[in-house]
Amino acid sequence: MKLVNSKGCTNKYNNEISQNIYELDVSMCKEAFIFALNYFANYKEEIDALNVFPVPDGDTGTNMYLTFSTAIDEIKDLETDSIAILLEEIANGALMGARGNSGVILSQLLRGVAEVANDQKKIGTKEIAVGLKNAAKKAYQGVMKPIEGTILTVAREVGETAVTLAKEEEDIIEFLRLVSEQASTTVKKTPELLEVLEEAGVVDAGGKGYAVILRGLYKYFVCDGEVVVDESELDLVSIEDKHNEGERDELLYKYCTEFLINNTNISDKEIKGVLKDYGDSLLVVANDRVTKVHVHTNNPGLVLEAGFKFGELNKIKIDNMEVGTSSKSHGKSDELTIKEELKDRIGVIAVASGQGIIEILESLGVDLIIEGGQSMNPSTQDLLSAIKKVNANKIIILPNNKNVISAAKQVIELSDREVIVLPTTSIPQGIVAMMGFNPRGEIVDVKEMMEEEIRQVKTGQVTYAVRDAIVNGIEIKQNNILGLAEGDIKVVTDDKKEAILELLEEMVTDNDLLITIYYGEEVDKEEVEGLKECVEAKFVDVDIEIYAGDQPIYYYLISVE
Repeated sequence: MKLVNSKGCTNKYNNEISQNIYELDVSMCKEAFIFALNYFANYKEEIDALNVFPVPDGDTGTNMYLTFSTAIDEIKDLETDSIAILLEEIANGALMGARGNSGVILSQLLRGVAEVANDQKKIGTKEIAVGLKNAAKKAYQGVMKPIEGTILTVAREVGETAVTLAKEEEDIIEFLRLVSEQASTTVKKTPELLEVLEEAGVVDAGGKGYAVILRGLYKYFVCDGEVVVDESELDLVSIEDKHNEGERDELLYKYCTEFLINNTNISDKEIKGVLKDYGDSLLVVANDRVTKVHVHTNNPGLVLEAGFKFGELNKIKIDNMEVGTSSKSHGKSDELTIKEELKDRIGVIAVASGQGIIEILESLGVDLIIEGGQSMNPSTQDLLSAIKKVNANKIIILPNNKNVISAAKQVIELSDREVIVLPTTSIPQGIVAMMGFNPRGEIVDVKEMMEEEIRQVKTGQVTYAVRDAIVNGIEIKQNNILGLAEGDIKVVTDDKKEAILELLEEMVTDNDLLITIYYGEEVDKEEVEGLKECVEAKFVDVDIEIYAGDQPIYYYLISVE
């Protein structure tokens, strides 16, 4: 396979770019999609930065990239002359690899294209237009409340434009250029359609991602660079052999994380300097075109974030060395055998991070925890694999993050078990929901009891600003401490204690009886002790409970009941 960097590409059609192309065969489609993925990698960080809220959760670019990457993995070794089979494999890969809301919508767009593909060996502009039109239709159908000014608007206008263009334009290169331009034009006007985008001074991130993919497909046919990377030419050490060196009675770092960096100007020494604090068994080896990175870590999401800063990434591989899967999980470690009869009970799977949070959820009866959440969303496949490890014929999933709910809901149709997704949007909601859990009850009744518990709780978070912004008229500077109640920014200050006290003033009413605080990995015990005294003095009629959550990103998670 040929990997392409941002400076250009080579393909067997470059000599023909001065000519018109009226048909695409499977080989051309396949290479164009692979190029589009690599092209997208150059924009991942830019898309991540298009976050309305200045909190550290801007992961649209990452989620779309990982979803698209999983889709393209399905066709790299595919041998077929059928366009329909090629597109079906891409759609299936995207479905299983979908991460976050943006990844799920991308998977629906790709499914829409595949749905209308006939068993043809070649396609023209009319077939592409029908696919793009149906892609938008499929994406709209997959969203409960479609909002204009998002990726949906971009997809719809692209589909409409494509159908109009295809009536006259038969040259595929010109057709893709015009379709790509329409996507970019629509992206630019998304702030006019969505007030929160206009106030934040950004365009829609998902729409931008879709436009980049379409532009990547077009660029494949017109780029004239000479940079080609062939993995077979790499002379790298055998990473696999390194896994077996020495005894490994207890794993300090559970994720074996590997990836390639294409055409980076960063030296091996600099890369090692950045990544050395994320884990051990770090190997960075390279020739003059590709760098291969291997590291054992407990935070693969952070490693990948760092890796993207060095250049475009390919061949991303994350293995949990403790359980042998691609998703870190706590609880049951092995998939049940086919012959093992499932127990007639309700099992619970939760998405969470932070050792303290994980232990609390497990103590409340959660069967299996997928480590993830903010800025590290599990894929549909991760959730589906987790279900197979739980000995229960009925499953409740607690996403505990608004950006995980969409991927979780896709599992309902894919699993052979009865699955209910309780749309928890925060860790405190997930913890409180477990208070109403009964593994032997009727799943519908249990769902209602858990939902009732959620309705009794208000949730808050204290975190930091990753950039300057104005949100709901509030001016925010990078590194400000932010207090959020039910997802809305209520407090902006420079002090963590001040932030949580002001936030609690916003949240606590005369009817509330209990405040629970979970402190994060960056908060020390001395700070917590001082905070407890202040909270108890300020809210004398309310019980205060404080636990070590050890969660990343958030200094404090709060529930008020």
